[in-house]
Amino acid sequence: MKNLNVVLYFGANLVPRLSTFALLLVLTRLLSMDDYGMFALIVVTGEILDMATGGWVRLFVLSSESKDRVPSAGRLGRALVLTVVSCVLSLLGALLLAIVQPSLSGWFTVAVAVYVLAFAVLRLGLTLLQTQQRHGLYAGVEIARGVLSLGCGVGAVLAIEPTFFAASLGISLVTLVLGTLACAVAFRDLPWPYFSRQGYRAALLFGVPIVSVTLLAQTVGWLDRFILNHALGPASVGLYAAAYALARQPVELFSGSLNPYLFPMLVRSYSSEGREAAGRVQSGNILTLILLCGAVAVGIALLAQPFAELVLPEAYRVEAARVMPWIAFATLFASLKNFCFDNAFYITKKNWQQFVSMAPPAVISLLLGLLLIPQGGPQTAAIIAAFSSLVSLAGSAFLSTRLLPFTVPWRAIAGLAVSFGLASAATLGTRVLLGGQLPLIILFGGTATFIAVYASTLSASGFALVRMLDRPWEIWRGQSAPTATAESVSY
Repeated sequence: MKNLNVVLYFGANLVPRLSTFALLLVLTRLLSMDDYGMFALIVVTGEILDMATGGWVRLFVLSSESKDRVPSAGRLGRALVLTVVSCVLSLLGALLLAIVQPSLSGWFTVAVAVYVLAFAVLRLGLTLLQTQQRHGLYAGVEIARGVLSLGCGVGAVLAIEPTFFAASLGISLVTLVLGTLACAVAFRDLPWPYFSRQGYRAALLFGVPIVSVTLLAQTVGWLDRFILNHALGPASVGLYAAAYALARQPVELFSGSLNPYLFPMLVRSYSSEGREAAGRVQSGNILTLILLCGAVAVGIALLAQPFAELVLPEAYRVEAARVMPWIAFATLFASLKNFCFDNAFYITKKNWQQFVSMAPPAVISLLLGLLLIPQGGPQTAAIIAAFSSLVSLAGSAFLSTRLLPFTVPWRAIAGLAVSFGLASAATLGTRVLLGGQLPLIILFGGTATFIAVYASTLSASGFALVRMLDRPWEIWRGQSAPTATAESVSY
């Protein structure tokens, strides 16, 4: 059953991410660069508003209901109220953006509003299904959303008009329909909600720090697009967004697929077995994230040029090859922060410490972005993103490991370092040997070489790669050991 759950959650995250990845690539050829930039800004704005005002509701519900498949009527009513209020705040945020930056008004505001509404409904339905541990239905909704979003987004552009509004509306309407279906299925096995006036103080104490941190995180991760749009126009956003998608999506494919399965496991481990058991899960979690996401980031950095030449129109390629390595590592740092260290704040309910960890990188990102991006353009924005993400990771690691300490074996760290080094050297050698060949051949040859050398070296170093299917937190063969040893590095 555990194997099946891992596969289901991996598929539920894989298909929508692959769909988004494919959609962004296809739209570079169907939309003008200006329209593509506006579409990218719609997605970014919608994600910022949805994550900032509503993402914490999902975490709160999952944290409070992790032991019960069926929430009480009062808790269900509270979850509904919180969802509605968060959605209203998101819609107000869209209107405020139109006032602050008039170029992002009109149809842009309408598209963002529909996007926010659709994803609020979807998030509620998926959260309730996850609470009920109906993993198959959860995966089915997400997989269907991935497939249909790609078809409807491209279909709307081809059938209606090649504009950012048509593409966005096609995706949002599919999401709204599937979110409504998920809610309908989930509510069939739930009690009639009771809307009590109590219980909101605990929710707000849990959520306000997360909202604050999310806003700071968006400053680190997404503000650069708005600076680019204001200083250089939507075409520069289009160039940056295309390269960003190429570098970000493959890394988040693995980190985002693991977290929906690992976070509830971490919550249950902490609540039922205590801090030591949860620390062992964290140790395995970070090793798995570095093993998978680190490999993808290094591979993208090594093969950025043939990757961009293969999938992007000619007008995008040069800038994309410059931007992609920086964004790959920025995404790696953000994944380690978001899906490992930050989880310690959530399960220990010390979310204000997460705010403290995010303030310095947010200030750095804002100041450097305003000063340097107007002159340096997309590549400068990518360098700032990588540096800010690294500072953010360091702050989260420093504070969260005081709440949930864990150890990582030195042999595991050494094994990863040697595996990365040997695989990178072999990949560079393959690129030299295949120089002058078609981008597809270079990309395929380099990727195959990296995977072969990397996997074999990891296995020889003591990693049990097969455990990723059912026990990803025990990827290191000695991971189940109950206590730390002198051969471990403590956090």
